[in-house]
Amino acid sequence: MSLSTFPSRDITLPYVSQWGSLDRNDEVVMRRAAPSGLDVFLRPTDPSQLHDWASDGYHSSEEYLFWSRKVCGLACLQSLLHGWTDVRLPMRELLALALDRGCYVVEPRGNVRGLIYRPFMAWVSAQFGFRCQLVENTPIQASARAVRPGRALIASVSPEIRDPATRAPRRGGHLVLVHAVQGGKVRFHDPSGYSHNADSASLPMRVFERFHAGRGILISATS
Repeated sequence: MSLSTFPSRDITLPYVSQWGSLDRNDEVVMRRAAPSGLDVFLRPTDPSQLHDWASDGYHSSEEYLFWSRKVCGLACLQSLLHGWTDVRLPMRELLALALDRGCYVVEPRGNVRGLIYRPFMAWVSAQFGFRCQLVENTPIQASARAVRPGRALIASVSPEIRDPATRAPRRGGHLVLVHAVQGGKVRFHDPSGYSHNADSASLPMRVFERFHAGRGILISATS
């Protein structure tokens, strides 16, 4: 496999859905499973019956449904690869690389830990030439100042950010790609947002902060 990282002249970052295509996002909804968290469940129409999961490199519909719930961070990475480089990898191939580098850990009972930030940062720096900076205990008002063309923030938020009116949301558990800040508003790609608010969604910083866990990764394109 040949990988190269030639920065694109077009700094626009395209949207990538963790479910494979934007029109599948509305088949996936979030519900409050318990006071401690959220669950992802599917509408009666199974996305694996509608999406060509094999085109994403998955070996079965079961594998697609298992991992597509968990690859929000890799969808953000694909946006960066498509916008800044000529690297084009199917999601399952990208996932295999991430697993090999310890970005996700599959436990004996089948639970998955990840995306784990430090192995992820080491991997994308070594393989794709991106510069990474860990962000911890930092409000979005501060970390967003670093976002500019050629530098984006993979931010930890609640998946409930797709429903901004949610009261008392959980913080963290999902990753989105903040790619612009304009007029006190955050513009971001949500890999599993609704079809109307996934691609370059926009929220005032104070609203975004309600869902934000105060952590993430600043990623800069190769120079």
